[in-house]
Amino acid sequence: MKLTPFQYKALKIYWRYHTGGLTVSQVLKVCWSQWALIVGFGVVAYLLLVASSPALACLAVGIFVGALLRDVGYYRVAFRMWPVNREIYDWKKMSELIESHEKDVV
Repeated sequence: MKLTPFQYKALKIYWRYHTGGLTVSQVLKVCWSQWALIVGFGVVAYLLLVASSPALACLAVGIFVGALLRDVGYYRVAFRMWPVNREIYDWKKMSELIESHEKDVV
């Protein structure tokens, strides 16, 4: 099976969770750049809108905070489901797919 770049990246993340455990620090390693981008957009939106409409500025910040909280909710579900996922994933097959993809890239 030939993996797409997205599939390969996802399998590497799952493999990292398998070997290092699913912890808050592991999650932050994966998603810190996206969260920094969301926070940056929230700050820029606030600064651009506060002069013309403070209500819109607060709305924009609320939308960005909501996006962060949505992600936190997804990760809470992932933490609760991890023991089940760890048991049902075929780690041997996943390792083989990662290795074959890395050989094909080289």
